[in-house]
Amino acid sequence: MEPARPLPTTNPDSSPPAGRRPRWWWWLAAVPLLLLLVVAMALMFIDEPLRAYAERELNRRVQGYTFHIGKLDFHPIGLSLDLEQVSVVQTEHPDPPVAQLTKWHASVHWGALLSGRLVSDHMMDHPVLHITRPQAPAEAHDDVPPDEKGWQEAVLAIYPLQINEFRIEEGELAYRESATSKPLHLSAITFKAGNIRNVRSKADEYPSPVHLEAVVFEQGRLTLDGHADFLAQPSTTINADITLNDIALKNVLPLTAQHQVQLSQGVLAAQGHVEYSPSKQEVRLKTLALRDVKLDYVHAADVRHKEKQREQKVAHAADKAAGHPTFLLRIDQGTIDNSEFGFVNQATDPHYRVFLSGTDIYLENWSNQLREGTAVVRLRGMFMGSGATQLNGAFRPETKSPDFDLDLKVWKTHVPALNNLLRAYGGLDLASGIFSVFTQMTVKKGSLDGYVKPIFKDVKAYDPGQDADADKGLLKRIYEKLVNVAAKVMKNTPRGEVATKADLSGPVDNPQASTWELIVTLVQNAFFEAVLPGFEGMPRSGKR
Repeated sequence: MEPARPLPTTNPDSSPPAGRRPRWWWWLAAVPLLLLLVVAMALMFIDEPLRAYAERELNRRVQGYTFHIGKLDFHPIGLSLDLEQVSVVQTEHPDPPVAQLTKWHASVHWGALLSGRLVSDHMMDHPVLHITRPQAPAEAHDDVPPDEKGWQEAVLAIYPLQINEFRIEEGELAYRESATSKPLHLSAITFKAGNIRNVRSKADEYPSPVHLEAVVFEQGRLTLDGHADFLAQPSTTINADITLNDIALKNVLPLTAQHQVQLSQGVLAAQGHVEYSPSKQEVRLKTLALRDVKLDYVHAADVRHKEKQREQKVAHAADKAAGHPTFLLRIDQGTIDNSEFGFVNQATDPHYRVFLSGTDIYLENWSNQLREGTAVVRLRGMFMGSGATQLNGAFRPETKSPDFDLDLKVWKTHVPALNNLLRAYGGLDLASGIFSVFTQMTVKKGSLDGYVKPIFKDVKAYDPGQDADADKGLLKRIYEKLVNVAAKVMKNTPRGEVATKADLSGPVDNPQASTWELIVTLVQNAFFEAVLPGFEGMPRSGKR
């Protein structure tokens, strides 16, 4: 009989065979993997909820516009976010969209994250802003105040991180005055800004450095360098240097034509500083240079009432700007070279145009705030293409009324060049002659001291060779003959001239008028009440 075998015993503390893991270890390892799998699956479906949330918050907080986000991609590895096919539509004028964006990429700035700060980098690829004339007035007349539109709050709500860097590549901006007009176009826009904080900044504080470059009207260049506060209310504030080069002015014709200004050519360059905030609005230009400008102001009979209203609005705006303590426009030194400025009157029969060609203008210390010091202007040109013209002016700081000196000389203008003007106001034309005019004006303490002296030489209104003109009747020929006789009677024999002088001395009719309003009034009165009668051989003088 064999002895009984001992029963096997188990030792709970004994280790499993080499190479094998306990079951609890596998469960411990599986839990994180399962959590990661769940998170990954959740992230696969989070894009649409995030897109809907961002779109909903923008539309809820920004009034007057509708936002649409075509696609949102969230990338957990790298913690980046892509918005694609974004559009912004103005509610009142939805066509075309105000803004369209191909792609907006946002990512966490890892260098700052390692330092314990949550900041992000952003890049917009080819954003396009497209504004039409109906959309611009709709914004200007929007009943919602700018500080209630809420776009700053919307930005903070959907993306509460501080922005380390914000870039725009290949941006475009276009403004179209009408469906057929050529758009005003800025292209190749490169923009870079940093330190865009999601906290409120103090007044006149500009935390974000900015740099902007753009092509203006296909040939010009715009550069801006400075600082800004993008989340300031009611609107973004900026404090920056600005440079403009080779800006072709003919492109703004669709804008100027709305105000009867035909600006057909010219090139602009400028360098200066711009600051805009609730407490300060300043444009200080160190240099302003215009060349080869051709500009006509066209007065039409059918818009006389509108022109009067516009003149009143412009005068009111100019006076408001001049008296506005926070708005300053200043030109340290400005030049206008080889330019032509004209006035076309289509409200008379016949129409006429008076112009100054070959014009060179020099400006110094020019400002809408005359407290800035004495402003100087010097002008040289050719009146009607033949009359050498010189104008010198000094505009001193105003106290209660305009304060300036003005000296104007125009000599040896060929009279026949003025025939359309003379036909419109005097019913005659002149065959030959030379016209000159000299005027000096000083306005100080509400009083005007000055004169206008027109001189006519060798003026001949009657030319037998003109009798072949079938449109010229007997009465008109007799009238022209009488003009010639009057000219001979009043002639200064040694110099062969007819001269008269109108005294302009006396109190200013409206001492509260702006400087430019007063100058235009004085020049108009001098020309029509002193110069034109001289053409008719009936000079007169009298106080104004």
